[in-house]
Amino acid sequence: MADNSISPDKLIASLLEGKSRREIMVILARLEHGAAGIYESLANQEKNQKAREALLAGGQREEQNSVLLKLMTTTKDKCEKCGKPVPDAADALACSFQCTFCTDCASGYNRVCPNCSGELNPRSVAAGA
Repeated sequence: MADNSISPDKLIASLLEGKSRREIMVILARLEHGAAGIYESLANQEKNQKAREALLAGGQREEQNSVLLKLMTTTKDKCEKCGKPVPDAADALACSFQCTFCTDCASGYNRVCPNCSGELNPRSVAAGA
């Protein structure tokens, strides 16, 4: 049985406590995806058309957030310019959106992502996305 003495905010905070930025983003992506389904379920039960449309729109925003967070946490396994494999242990650079480049190609871009203009930094690879 659920412990009602813990507020929802504190419960969510406890899920994220001590996690890295990337781990938090992965958790949030999963929560957003789940919330999208809940919004849709609530919309299916709603009799008021405007409320139903608002709930469906909210669910779509949750799913968009989920997709964004998944994009930003999914490590790529090859250079986007030359196609050279960059296994987890290889030196590679990536921007916030995980656009990934081998060190040779990244140096040609002066460490600026050609896709989003974000800074290319040494890629951090974490297991279990």
